[in-house]
Amino acid sequence: MTYNELKPKLIITRPVDAANLFASFFEKELEKDQIIISPLLEIKFFKRPKTLKQIHCLIFTSSNGVKAAGQAANNNMRALCVGDRTTNLASSLGYSAEKIGDNVEQLLKTLCKGEKIASEILHIHGKYTKGDLVNQLRAAGFLCNEWIGYDQVAQNLSLPALSAFENGDKTILPIFSERTALLLKKQIPTLDRSHIIAISSAVANVFLNVRAGSVSEAQTPDLAGMKSLTKKVLQNVLLE
Repeated sequence: MTYNELKPKLIITRPVDAANLFASFFEKELEKDQIIISPLLEIKFFKRPKTLKQIHCLIFTSSNGVKAAGQAANNNMRALCVGDRTTNLASSLGYSAEKIGDNVEQLLKTLCKGEKIASEILHIHGKYTKGDLVNQLRAAGFLCNEWIGYDQVAQNLSLPALSAFENGDKTILPIFSERTALLLKKQIPTLDRSHIIAISSAVANVFLNVRAGSVSEAQTPDLAGMKSLTKKVLQNVLLE
């Protein structure tokens, strides 16, 4: 039996570039009409400040942060990154990129345990972000500042996504952020035919009072953890 026989719909609500990447993991297992890309957030980048070129050490916790910063001003610009994708992108844009963990918690722990960085560090992130990395680094003795490099503008679900819910299709919903979870919950209050895959307990908790088919939390709060659990849930849907 293959995934196609029960025709579940995989609805990916990440921003479009990240959604396309995640969809590519399932192209061999799902038919084209079973994968619905419906971003609930649109990334809009802000103009880069001229002073950005003067900073020699940047923190990137997402690939959008790298895109916001753009091409490195010189070969000496150090980039402390979360995850392989972010690290690889920073490296391709000319930064001296280092992967410092698979999530923000690992990055913070590693930096605090290691040799202190004497120069100013700039964390580039979006308008909406979880945690308080900059102040935590300051408390640990780092000279750290931040720049909001992009906005994450809320979007409505696409017509194909809405149709899947209205038709009562079985849906698999990998959710990568608490804000996305809240936007989805507002637009689709009943998810009884949906299997939600949450990247963290904070995301899972958004659906505590929602009637859903199931809510599962990834073992690790990263792309690999979400990919693994999504594949597992897809396989389990076939047995229902």
